[in-house]
Amino acid sequence: MWRRRLILILTVIAAVEIVALGIRGFLAETLITPLLYLVWGAVRIFESIPQGIIWLTFVLAASIVALVSVWGGRRNDAQHADADAPRGRVYEWQRLVALAQRHDYSRWRMAQRLMLLLAETMAARERIELRVARQRITTGMIDAPQHVIDFLRAGADSYRPRRRIFLQRGESALDVDLDQVVAAVERLAHGENRE
Repeated sequence: MWRRRLILILTVIAAVEIVALGIRGFLAETLITPLLYLVWGAVRIFESIPQGIIWLTFVLAASIVALVSVWGGRRNDAQHADADAPRGRVYEWQRLVALAQRHDYSRWRMAQRLMLLLAETMAARERIELRVARQRITTGMIDAPQHVIDFLRAGADSYRPRRRIFLQRGESALDVDLDQVVAAVERLAHGENRE
């Protein structure tokens, strides 16, 4: 049994060696020799160019790179200064309001952030725990219109994307006028009652 395997392995190795010898000659004639001639020709052409022209080309290329980096760097620094500037709460709120005009997810994030802001403000003003203030908002125990309470309650829940095929516009608690919600939250944050 093992002799058959040994004979089979030796036969395969011999066949591979014969094919390799044939391929080696074929590769040398068709691929390696032309590539070596190409490299030899390129070196001969490069050596025939005067040294002054080569050095002039390198100096011009280095000068162009230096000038582009100096002039282009000032323009890019101004662009990167805005991108690297520290962003505070006002910037994040402004960005969130702009996104909330277009996307449902951003409206949900806005509801979530407004609900948390109101809960933190109520907890600090009334000296209660944050979870109690959040519970008051979600149960509707605040002096606000029902659509504002629904909007803030939607921020307390997890985000559920809606499928526009089945839901008509206006069926979500997030579809309210943001100006009214912000005005109501400002009034509640200041501790004023509804008029």
